Amino acid sequence: MRMLMIAVALLMTGCASAVYDSLDRRGVDSVDVLKERAGTLRAELRDAETSMIKAADALAAVDGLDGAALARRLDLARSEGQSAALAAQDMRLAADSMKAASERYFADKERELSLMKPDDAAYRASADRLAASGVAYRAFLTATDAASLRLSPALSLYDAEVVALRKAPTSGAAVAARASSRASTVTAAREAAQSLNAAGAEGDRFLAALN
Repeated sequence: MRMLMIAVALLMTGCASAVYDSLDRRGVDSVDVLKERAGTLRAELRDAETSMIKAADALAAVDGLDGAALARRLDLARSEGQSAALAAQDMRLAADSMKAASERYFADKERELSLMKPDDAAYRASADRLAASGVAYRAFLTATDAASLRLSPALSLYDAEVVALRKAPTSGAAVAARASSRASTVTAAREAAQSLNAAGAEGDRFLAALN
């Protein structure tokens, strides 16, 4: 994990080539690096999905509450929202790390193909595997980017709703007055969780294509 975080930090500051030169010198195969990064992103997507579901459930549970019970539930909703925001950050960092690793992987595979004879059966098999992994990668990346785009407004809505409710943290009447906006916020959070789930499924398919 420590090596992963160091690599991510270097990548985020524009030092990707230095990272991968070091990996090459240590004999680390690009497919192994990509599998690790894709697996990490898959795990972060799962964590972000779980966090969004918990946040949605916590906010939905304020219905019908009043007094101290409402205040405690709002505290929980705020905490779950903060956890979801942190999970989203981790997911985006993992996505950036995987994108960088994919560049090395596909460059290596293209280089390997260029050294093979096109009329060799092994060439066609390798080309087919590379094409399949490319299709799966693009689907994974597209789904992850789509989930990230849906996640940002959902988190903003969630934070705004919790802030508004906490202005009168023991008022059941205030909760009732915001029923419509709260329902929209919960729906947005659940839809974001669904998009994260869809991205995770594409991640599973990409990892399978790499094996």
